[in-house]
Amino acid sequence: MKQWIDRALLGLHVAGACLLIALTLLIFYDVAGRLFFNRPFAGTAEVAGVGLVLLTYLQTPYVIRHRKLLRVTFFIDRVPAALRSQLNALAYLFGGVFFIGMAIVSWEPAIVGWASGEFYGNDAFRVPAWPLRFGTLILWIISGLVCIGFVAEGLRGRLTEKDDALPE
Repeated sequence: MKQWIDRALLGLHVAGACLLIALTLLIFYDVAGRLFFNRPFAGTAEVAGVGLVLLTYLQTPYVIRHRKLLRVTFFIDRVPAALRSQLNALAYLFGGVFFIGMAIVSWEPAIVGWASGEFYGNDAFRVPAWPLRFGTLILWIISGLVCIGFVAEGLRGRLTEKDDALPE
């Protein structure tokens, strides 16, 4: 099961990388169109704004799973291994509560955005809001579950390494 989860999270990470490539090409097209043909792409700002938010949360669960988030470890590296595992579990509990909390408070705006036909942009180019709202909601839940998995590992005493190696 762990291998399947790791592959699914890698798939989200790769999807985020593909989205980054698409956004880069879109911005290049916009700049080239503006420079050479005086015809920029009308929706670049809207698509880039939505894409950057989605890109961030597509890659978040993978980064959490591989413990590659920015961490300040000057204190935690100096405590005994058993306490280190418990403190890591506490930190991941805070992360899990944050992501699940974000999902809970985002549920109603996602439903309202879907029902009302909310969009980003102006009349020249519109991006529907509901795919971004529901997409980030699902990705927050996934990120929260990854954090909760680490809470369980920490309570079992498996988050004692000083480096960021994954527990086995």
